[in-house]
Amino acid sequence: MKVLVTGATGFIGRHLTMLLKSKGVDFVVLGRNFVEENGIRVDLLNTQNFVEIMGKIKPTHLIHLAWYADHGKYWDSALNIEWIRATFYLLDAFYKNGGEHALVTGTCAEYDWRYGYCVENVTPEGPKTLYGESKCATRRVIELIKNQYKGTLTWARIFYPYGVDEAQARLVPSLFRFFRTEEAPFGVNSCAYRDFLHISDTVDAIYLCATNKIDEIINICSGKAVLIESIVREIASICGNNADKILKYESIRKDDPPFLVGDNQKLRALGWTQNVSLCDGLLTY
Repeated sequence: MKVLVTGATGFIGRHLTMLLKSKGVDFVVLGRNFVEENGIRVDLLNTQNFVEIMGKIKPTHLIHLAWYADHGKYWDSALNIEWIRATFYLLDAFYKNGGEHALVTGTCAEYDWRYGYCVENVTPEGPKTLYGESKCATRRVIELIKNQYKGTLTWARIFYPYGVDEAQARLVPSLFRFFRTEEAPFGVNSCAYRDFLHISDTVDAIYLCATNKIDEIINICSGKAVLIESIVREIASICGNNADKILKYESIRKDDPPFLVGDNQKLRALGWTQNVSLCDGLLTY
């Protein structure tokens, strides 16, 4: 098995490459920025020679994590359209050069959030953002490529990964920063429920799906509903601070669903188990 990884310097990518190293997996990273010695520096949005690159690497597996992900900006960015195109050419070149299995990361934003509880191939798709719509379109296109070359494809719908190294503007690190330094307070949708999964469990699931060549849509999630207020209170307790300093600034963003949780029965059926509880995961910050 030889794995090609994109997005290796991102939050998930950094933890995934550490996992691959620990397992002794032969892998190569592809992208503009990387710290790995075994990498090829290329701008995925401007590369026209994916076929040549794949011919040199000859990967059996592709884990495609790269996408535009600047916090707060990616939802409606035109760069989402560029990533549809780039992913199409990347996957076409991969399968054309004998690639066997690709895992591409999707998002819980592909689902119709009015349903709240998201089950693969049951809960309707109904994205309300350009990001979610672009991911849906990408999956439909690359499934056609996969079928053409008779390969296999995992479409991994990621919910809410958290952990050390995530973007500082995201909820959990923002709360830690506030309660430790008392920077400017901000509002949270404390009454909402979300599905959080520690980054180590997230990459374990990705690795399991990729190496087992799971040929379907699969949720990468805990399957557990966590009240945002409880996260605020837990982090405040860890920091020895008062949760009400944040909770009094209630904020409900436009189109913010009250309940968004994934079903992970498919994932658990593969033998995956959640190893890091939310309380233990928060203690790693």
